[in-house]
Amino acid sequence: MRTYHANEIGNVAVLGHSGCGKTSIVEAMAYRSGLLNRTGNVSEGNTLSDHSIEEIIRKSSVNLSIIPVEWNNCKINLIDVPGIFDFTGECEAALAVCESALIIVPSSSGINAGTKQAMFKAKDKAKIIYINGLDNPNNNYSTKLQELKDTYGKAIAPIQVPIMDNNKMVGYINVAKMEGRIFEGNQTKPIEIPKELMSEIQPIKDMIDEAVANTSDELLEKYINEEAFTKEEISWALRKGVIEKTLIPVLCGTDQIGIQIILNSMVAFFSAAGDMSNSLIVENVDKHEEEIIGYDESLPTSIFIFKTIADPFVGRTSLFKVITGTIYSGSSIYNVKRKESERITKLYRPCGKELIEVNCLHAGDIGAVTKLNTSKTNDTLCTAGYQIIIPEINFSTPYYGKAITPVGKSNEEKITNAINKLLEEDSTLQFKPNPETKQQCIYGIGDIHLDVLLSKLKNKFKVEAALEEIKIPYRETIKKTVTQRTRFKKQSGGHGQFGEVEITFEPTYDYSQPYVFEEKIFGGAVPKSYFPAVEKGLIESVKSGILAGYPVLGIKATLIDGSYHNVDSSEMAFKTATTMCFKEAIPKANPVLLEPYMKMKVIVDEQYTGDIMSNFNTKRARVIGSDVLDDGLIKIVAEAPMNEVMNYAVDLRSITQGQGFFEMEFLDYEFAPDNIVKKVISK
Repeated sequence: MRTYHANEIGNVAVLGHSGCGKTSIVEAMAYRSGLLNRTGNVSEGNTLSDHSIEEIIRKSSVNLSIIPVEWNNCKINLIDVPGIFDFTGECEAALAVCESALIIVPSSSGINAGTKQAMFKAKDKAKIIYINGLDNPNNNYSTKLQELKDTYGKAIAPIQVPIMDNNKMVGYINVAKMEGRIFEGNQTKPIEIPKELMSEIQPIKDMIDEAVANTSDELLEKYINEEAFTKEEISWALRKGVIEKTLIPVLCGTDQIGIQIILNSMVAFFSAAGDMSNSLIVENVDKHEEEIIGYDESLPTSIFIFKTIADPFVGRTSLFKVITGTIYSGSSIYNVKRKESERITKLYRPCGKELIEVNCLHAGDIGAVTKLNTSKTNDTLCTAGYQIIIPEINFSTPYYGKAITPVGKSNEEKITNAINKLLEEDSTLQFKPNPETKQQCIYGIGDIHLDVLLSKLKNKFKVEAALEEIKIPYRETIKKTVTQRTRFKKQSGGHGQFGEVEITFEPTYDYSQPYVFEEKIFGGAVPKSYFPAVEKGLIESVKSGILAGYPVLGIKATLIDGSYHNVDSSEMAFKTATTMCFKEAIPKANPVLLEPYMKMKVIVDEQYTGDIMSNFNTKRARVIGSDVLDDGLIKIVAEAPMNEVMNYAVDLRSITQGQGFFEMEFLDYEFAPDNIVKKVISK
């Protein structure tokens, strides 16, 4: 592969529902462009994109994969993105470095969740839709086209009409050019447009003409005067509409035929990286201000790391996009965030699992480098004297949590190091050891995400682990005011131990702190020097309640009286007297269990609001309100017990077929109902 410059390079994310044929279509494009001698097959586990053990076993993509193809003197970096919702981080990383998106939709009727998700995530990208599977007996092209129009409006611009024979696509009419072609092996040959298809072609031709007319005043005048547009005018207008995101061309075919028109259309309609002159708002560290730049080779070199791959043998592989200038192997480059220089010993062009060594890469291109010392995902690296920071990728926050435990002693020492390696690889994973419960908690996007984590630990790092439920951090408090007097006296030869306290315990209903301590001592019944000892006893006591041993919150302890001995009293005696007083008083003060509540913000399509409300009712949740957002989605705000929403990521995915989003944060503690109290105490 020759060296390409910014105005010859395009980066395209390939999106769609899991199982829609993305990987097969990328494979076919690699074959059609000459990158492959023969196509692999997903079922056989030998495709360029899906090469990890997890992907081969599951027969679906788990990680993004970069496949660079050459077509019409252009380089197109295709990024095959997983369609499973749990791997949304891979989609977010890919879209951060792609100018455009190819969205694969199945030819069966209905707009599935994966299509809606892809369209939503790529809403600010130039797009082409490819209706796949016209060799499927259940295909329904005309219905699918109408559904796309109904869902996404006038932007939908079909430029093909398939020629069908026995419900299989045997050719197509390029309506934009008004040319017919029939498939013959890997080639097509021109034919006259069949007259019986004109009734299907004419409405699409009219729609294309109308779209073309709206791109300039000059073309609008021709349209009004009923003058025919030239092929060049149509092609220019379609490209302008795609780049300005007012048009989405729709192509059709199978995962083997119709591939050439996808490649032609990407070159014809999508921007090259070098065309994106004002596409990035960056922070210029030297000037202390924001700056608008494009993928400009004339500027000094800068790269942005968008993905890290952890390998126990190779080490860390960093995938990056060249933002400005040209990067060369053997050069040094400065990490602006970490303030350290890195040496680019060898430079690579990624192609599936292969890394192909190259001498240089120009602005707009995607590359790889291994064994960087400190640089990680979301870091910007620049040449000395030119310091900019590219905006970080805003990865989805993981809320689906489980406790992870090593299986067997041999894995105990290795597991933390292995997990830390996978955290570098996947920014939608979080690892949070809980000192209170002694659990190692791992958070991901959903159950499939964490299942793949276990598989990667085993296959990559030879570490076996299991998942279990996270223990809920319950708390205890009191609902009644009680005054208790307690004496601690101990004589064992020599100096004894003596301390007596009288303390009033009362609820504060403020669970932001464990306790409030006051003293109201009159007449020196307890010397001031022992007040800190009393508070130390209180600090020790609130660590464990009397119901189920959970920490105590929301109590006020007021020292009102007591007594002391000139010789036998000590700090230890008053501390011990306080802990005894606490244990005697709390059972009389109506102790209760508190459960943590979470504030939930759920964003869904209006059609799912009823199901969301019903589901919240089953979780003892309170719906606080709802709002209609600018894009027509509904935001529902609710408060729910943590115990009920630990697996909400899976519930929401099931309710909305993966289209819903949610945020969750700790709210406060509330009294737990009797059935929960009995269950917790019995454990």
